[in-house]
Amino acid sequence: MTGRGDVGGWSFEGRECTVRKHLLREEFRVTDPDGNTLLTTERKVAEGRATFPFRDSEGDAVFRVDSGQTFDIEGEYTLVKSETDEPELVLSRELDFRRHHWTIDRPDGERIAELSSRRGIAGALNTVVDVFSPFPRTFTVTAPNGEHVGTISGRLSPRTAYDVRIERPGAIPRTTLTAGAVAVAVLESV
Repeated sequence: MTGRGDVGGWSFEGRECTVRKHLLREEFRVTDPDGNTLLTTERKVAEGRATFPFRDSEGDAVFRVDSGQTFDIEGEYTLVKSETDEPELVLSRELDFRRHHWTIDRPDGERIAELSSRRGIAGALNTVVDVFSPFPRTFTVTAPNGEHVGTISGRLSPRTAYDVRIERPGAIPRTTLTAGAVAVAVLESV
């Protein structure tokens, strides 16, 4: 495993970044608050599996997110370091009629964060309509001890955008948590 402060050689010490989806294609760009490109990715489909290879601003492969299936509404994804081809994180999505819930774990099962949507559509609208809604969600990021560490805030615009903010990562390396949160934002956008 590389140092606990980077993921596949990529390091991010800022507090926030933005994930933007291309208007017509499943391509994404991750930028810092000044608009500088940090990462890019696009959806690749091969042999019935979807993969999102993330590249840094120089075009070098940093990590990728692999799914078990092409269209995996609820399931498990693996964030894999490009340099070693070793799993770094396991991202698991659970859906119910009231919320979306993600967990970010290490491959050994150590939980590093939970993300829960807090979209405020009440009553009957929180049923089937919510599951298929095109509107971006907002997630609260919490540490395993329940401490609030950040947010992923969806914005509806011609290009879906998610603002990822990691405020207090505590013992969790900021880059690791940011990589997991960025991957969740991309997966929520497809």
